[in-house]
Amino acid sequence: MNKKALLHLSNEFAPVIAFFIAAQFFTFYIATGVLIVSTLLALSAGWHFDKRFPVLPIISGFFVITSGLITICYKTPDALIFADSLYYILMGTTIFVGLLCKINILKIIFGRTFAMKDIGWNILAKRWIVIFLLAGVANEVARGVLSPEEWVHFKVLKVITITVFGFYQFTLSKRYRIEGEANEWGLRKD
Repeated sequence: MNKKALLHLSNEFAPVIAFFIAAQFFTFYIATGVLIVSTLLALSAGWHFDKRFPVLPIISGFFVITSGLITICYKTPDALIFADSLYYILMGTTIFVGLLCKINILKIIFGRTFAMKDIGWNILAKRWIVIFLLAGVANEVARGVLSPEEWVHFKVLKVITITVFGFYQFTLSKRYRIEGEANEWGLRKD
């Protein structure tokens, strides 16, 4: 795995891991503060090393920081938990509406990273629509039945599940890669 991929993975996981660890020792509100600070640090690190902010971390960072501050200021854990549902449902809906309008949003966002045929991009978009909508619905069910402290464990499990799903998508990028433009996994050649 190259350094850039490792940086992106650590930026994605570090805030969730920090949140999980803090929640084991402190209140949900202190853990939320740790999540906000670690998200800001991850975004800063991404900027420092890449000199740009990728689209998805900015969107998720906005949701985390905004809902986290509301959670802390108003002592309402539902703000952070519902924002997680809203994020996933909006992502799935946005990709779906894009496909209806003949715009593959994933191709726009990740086209510099992957070289795939359009059929591969369309299959990928449909898969992410399903996983995002399922994650949003599952999060809402969890919000209704779990305490905020229990939800932290659910969030970690959800992130791990989505990450494994994401890695599985390399089989798709491999199958529909554009010869000459992509390596064996569908990643664009530099």
